[in-house]
Amino acid sequence: MPADTIRFAICQLASELAEEDFDPREANWDRALESMDEAGPADVYVFGEGYLNGYESGEFLWRCSIDERPDDEWVVRLAEESAARDAVIVMGCTTRKGTFPGDLYNSAIVVDQGRYLGTYNKNHIAAMLFDGNRLAKERLYWSPGNSLPVWDTSAGRLGIEICYDVMFPEVARSLALLGAEVIINVSAAVVGFETFWDHTLPTRATENSIWYLHVSVVGKQRDTDLFGGSRLFDPHGDLVAEAPRHESKTLVVEADRAALLHARGTTHHFANRNPSLYSSITA
Repeated sequence: MPADTIRFAICQLASELAEEDFDPREANWDRALESMDEAGPADVYVFGEGYLNGYESGEFLWRCSIDERPDDEWVVRLAEESAARDAVIVMGCTTRKGTFPGDLYNSAIVVDQGRYLGTYNKNHIAAMLFDGNRLAKERLYWSPGNSLPVWDTSAGRLGIEICYDVMFPEVARSLALLGAEVIINVSAAVVGFETFWDHTLPTRATENSIWYLHVSVVGKQRDTDLFGGSRLFDPHGDLVAEAPRHESKTLVVEADRAALLHARGTTHHFANRNPSLYSSITA
């Protein structure tokens, strides 16, 4: 039975990038272990988008992607580490599903006390211009996922988004309706979007009366500057804790289930929904 309080370790870290002759996973894994040690005991350890292989590793990602199967070396490492820490680990990384179709996915692997629970694949892959002439080119490297799993873990029911998924409120609403107690957004938050994140994160928490945890990688990766700003919002949309911006930081935060029940028992957002009005969303 999950405890009344969930203890999260926010592992906001810079990560090495892949090169033609360099696999960054060992270096990033060592840094992840150091961060988890620094955090101490936690129920859930969370790392940012693409952390293990390097978010901006681009054309070299195929060299260091992780197979979505329980016996992949890196899945085994993650599972064994979760067993040793008696905890859940949510690890941002690039995955594949074997040689067919051979596509790569922007993913978060979820392991719990030695068990591989599964992999969430980012459903909305950014391909857009921003800041006038800068290009978000994720679609060159990753294919979109097509599911919204919610996992029953030793820490409670967790739903996951990855970064740009937050732009689509239907994702968070669906995870909440599927019974998630916490939504974890695994992110690479780009400099220039600070105001977007400041406004959107508490909105997603408030409109779903849910704990909302945002964990980003940080630092300069190629021509992309990632500011971090990882943070936790309670089910009323109030900021509980935030990691510093522009620096690596391990931060431990707690989410109380009583706050979730209080928010839902006083706002009645789900009971007041009228789905018959919303059919145009999925038409």
